[in-house]
Amino acid sequence: MNSLGFDYIAMGHIHKTNFQENKKIVYSGSPISFGFDELGKHGMVVGEIDENELRTEFVKLDERMFEKYNFLVDYITSSEELVEKISGLELDEKNLYEVILQGNRQFDIRPREILKLIEHPNILKIKDETQLGVDIEKIATENNLRGIFIKEIIQKYKEGKYSDEQIKKAIEIGLEVM
Repeated sequence: MNSLGFDYIAMGHIHKTNFQENKKIVYSGSPISFGFDELGKHGMVVGEIDENELRTEFVKLDERMFEKYNFLVDYITSSEELVEKISGLELDEKNLYEVILQGNRQFDIRPREILKLIEHPNILKIKDETQLGVDIEKIATENNLRGIFIKEIIQKYKEGKYSDEQIKKAIEIGLEVM
């Protein structure tokens, strides 16, 4: 870089920092976080350049950070229990959270309804990434409407008429309705 006439380049536009001490090309990031797509520390880079040395330091300006919190629902059996468990989370009070529900669920999850019911002011968003926790193979052996439905879905899958994601969604919706 010195051959190009630069001792230091401060980059902009990207809101996430790539700061490493005394690195010569730096994105300082934005001074504050604006959402869950801008996780991590935010601040500014200060430094000094003299003839032979570059000294830089990241100064954190935003005390509040956006964070994602993964929450496993495998052993939770109702929406009421889920609301209670999320409300009881011990989270850093100065940060804002998106709770990401993961695992195998045994009940219908409605993220907006759960968000309204939880008693935690720092949780701003609930995202459902769970899967229906049922044994499809076992249901397919049942001699009832559920069994017939699953057998039909499996046949459609084998025929290649629908994608994996479409089949999973059809199974979830169908079983929840039944």
